[in-house]
Amino acid sequence: MNNTYRKRLGLLLLAALGVIYLQVIIGGITRLTGSGLSITEWKVVTGTLPPLTQTQWQTEFDKYRQTPQYHKLNKGMTLPEFKNIFFWEWLHRLWGRVGFLFVLGVFVFMFLKKQLSHESLRHFLIFLFLYLCQGLLGWIMVKSGLVDMPWVSHYRLTAHLLLAIVLFSYTLWFVADLLVPKNQLVHNPSLQKYTWVLAALLIVQIAFGGFMSGLRAAVFYPSFPTYNGQWIPANMGVMKPFLLNFTENVATIQFTHRSLAYLLFVLIWLYWYKARKQAVNNRFFTQTVQLLPVLLLLQFGLGITVLLLSRTGIPVGFGVAHQAVGLLLLSAVLFLGFLFTRTGNNMATTS
Repeated sequence: MNNTYRKRLGLLLLAALGVIYLQVIIGGITRLTGSGLSITEWKVVTGTLPPLTQTQWQTEFDKYRQTPQYHKLNKGMTLPEFKNIFFWEWLHRLWGRVGFLFVLGVFVFMFLKKQLSHESLRHFLIFLFLYLCQGLLGWIMVKSGLVDMPWVSHYRLTAHLLLAIVLFSYTLWFVADLLVPKNQLVHNPSLQKYTWVLAALLIVQIAFGGFMSGLRAAVFYPSFPTYNGQWIPANMGVMKPFLLNFTENVATIQFTHRSLAYLLFVLIWLYWYKARKQAVNNRFFTQTVQLLPVLLLLQFGLGITVLLLSRTGIPVGFGVAHQAVGLLLLSAVLFLGFLFTRTGNNMATTS
């Protein structure tokens, strides 16, 4: 693939990355507004259009009124109120379809024009597979809240979130491979290992964020820096077997989520201090490193704000912003990781 085709494909996939990022944000709104179970069927084609007549709206509403969520949480909901939650779930599904069709269109166009290398073709096929899996897992997640529980399984919700992170990260990697010149890659083994430690911790933190969201754990301890006046929350570690506390005990989950936040806060500042001292003639590296403390402080502040405002329910706007900035922080670290992935000649070298 020549440089012109690489740049064209990279820019198109950069647009796809924006589509996926917005999909994650819309998914956060859908989850925090309790809208995810408003559409009880998965119609890949006909589900693209929302109800257009009063009769169609009433039919959808009647289906929703048969779900556990309606009977246990939203009994007495009016049709206008139903339309509000229906909108977010419909938009979430529609945006997923739009994103997939966009990427599929790019793939078909460049394939027919014979503008894809064998490596790019392989990356594209993996990307399309991940996208399809994400849609399927989303429906499996929704089904978990249509039988007995009035909400989706927090395990499936977190799996759906993590697969979205995998899809986003793979696309980011693909874009970077296409657009970053080889002479802009950096060789520093110790900093490279540090980068991947941060990336791993951030992914674990996002997983616990999924548990926090799925179990609405913030409303149980809406205070900072203590847990309702206690430095160690009550009821930690009471479940048997012990490991179950890290996936189902709201006290343990919130304590772990906060503890990881403190650890990451320190480690990212140390990383920034160490990385900025390196002699690197690389604008990609230096600009991304300088962005880290900005994203870190914003994310930390948003996390505290969400906790303090959760006394009356999780604030949707701040909750979604917390998720959005968290993904940007992970993206910055992953991009730095990409800049360390190759060795050899024509590379910037850190001292």
